[in-house]
Amino acid sequence: MFKFWSKRSFEDPQLGRFNCVQTMWYPAGKVEDIGVAIEGDEDCPAPAALDTARGLMNQPDDWIVSAKAFVRKNELAMEFIAGYGDLVCDGFTVYKSGQFAVEFSLTEWPDAMITVPFTKGVPSGVLLGD
Repeated sequence: MFKFWSKRSFEDPQLGRFNCVQTMWYPAGKVEDIGVAIEGDEDCPAPAALDTARGLMNQPDDWIVSAKAFVRKNELAMEFIAGYGDLVCDGFTVYKSGQFAVEFSLTEWPDAMITVPFTKGVPSGVLLGD
């Protein structure tokens, strides 16, 4: 009955501790480097998403470089970014399917949201928001 009020957490030996908000699992505490949010259910992250997250965090720079290059080739994204500084990687979001996205903000516009979803390991779009 009181499960609703209890803080749900999950510990992964490679990725560390996560807390759940609805069906998303976020790193517990302060993230020193790049973080990863993992979709799942109320009990734990989805197995496919957890496997993908582990792989991403082994070589995060490769995915970040690929996502940045994709953003820089997108004319609409470059108009959105113009005058607001450089891309800052905020981390990754991994979905139940195992697909993922790289999330960015900007040095002069921290509330900007630039999301690059990947499909089968390849950047597949740019989503822009504030």
